[in-house]
Amino acid sequence: MTQKNQKIVKVNWYTVGVDGWLAVAFISLLSIGAVMVASSSIAVAENTIHDSLYYFKRHLLFIGLGGGCALIMMNISSDWMNRLSRPALILGVLSLVMVLIPGIGVEVNGAKRWINLGVSRFQVVEAVKLALIMSLAAYVVKHKKSIQHSMLGVLKPLVMVVVIAGLLLVQPDFGSAALLMIITLIMIYIAGARYRDLSVISLLAGSAMAVIAWAEPYRVKRLVNFVDPWQDPYNAGFQLIQALIAIGRGEISGVGIGSSVQKLFYLPEAHTDFIFAVYAEEMGFIGVLAMIALFVLMIYRIFKIARNAFDNGNEFAGFMCTGIAVWMALQAFLSMGVNLGLLPTKGLTLPFISSGGSAIMMNIIALAVVFRISFENRKLNYRVSKKESKV
Repeated sequence: MTQKNQKIVKVNWYTVGVDGWLAVAFISLLSIGAVMVASSSIAVAENTIHDSLYYFKRHLLFIGLGGGCALIMMNISSDWMNRLSRPALILGVLSLVMVLIPGIGVEVNGAKRWINLGVSRFQVVEAVKLALIMSLAAYVVKHKKSIQHSMLGVLKPLVMVVVIAGLLLVQPDFGSAALLMIITLIMIYIAGARYRDLSVISLLAGSAMAVIAWAEPYRVKRLVNFVDPWQDPYNAGFQLIQALIAIGRGEISGVGIGSSVQKLFYLPEAHTDFIFAVYAEEMGFIGVLAMIALFVLMIYRIFKIARNAFDNGNEFAGFMCTGIAVWMALQAFLSMGVNLGLLPTKGLTLPFISSGGSAIMMNIIALAVVFRISFENRKLNYRVSKKESKV
């Protein structure tokens, strides 16, 4: 049979399927998040907006919007993502500048982190996280040898991260700035940077962050109260103490969904930054272990997809998946750590769980990127297996 007469097999999503375990972890976390947003926000929504399900309905709306954007992302090849990585990062940096412009940026509780879109607000840094990971993936693929053999190759991507961190600190958003810096250093490490280069840069970056944290009195206060919140239990230490009370009340099996007491105006930000404490109160130690297991499963599957992409020669896709896995793992760890009193308060949401339109949308879009790369891996493996079966 000639090549012209051979039937070309069309490979689509139905042919190769999706990563089942990743889908289970993703859908489970998304479902837990929806239930917990409904439970944790009832009191505050009824008191402020007179609609007990307001935040729940808003959460579902942004899940739907994120799902629509995810469908688009799942139809964009990793090659095109590579081409779009630089424009996406430039747009993200410009958006961070726009946040600081009066009339465009929206200030909440002394922080300017949102852009006013008319019908809603959008927290720009959530999109910048994905744009930075895409841009870093493109950079390390193109300049891998430079990263591995010179300090300059390591410093170049850090310049852009320093610019982004500077814009975030003006807002101020110290937590996101630190998160992006750590993601960058880890991705450069995975690309093969020398230990001496990373050690010097990590020491300088850590020292700079320490100085910046110590320069602001409110950050120093957070650090002091994180060590001993009971020295100021009714002011600076109040939030952490209430979170610890909620977690302690959960004991082994929890008090039951909807039965949390701490969400009834005792624990501030119960449906956003401190939703994990409410979850621990209602679901207990067993529920916490189940949630951590789902995060571990999701992150493990993303790393496995990254490994498959590297094996298939698609380094950009591999580094992008690696960056997304590091992002999800770090943010989940930091959010849970803050709730448990292991880390100072940073104002980071728990991926897929916390209420927040921008965050949940970008979390879903990031997972769509991973599913797309998984599809490309499976498509290539399917075609290879078909060729081998013909031989």
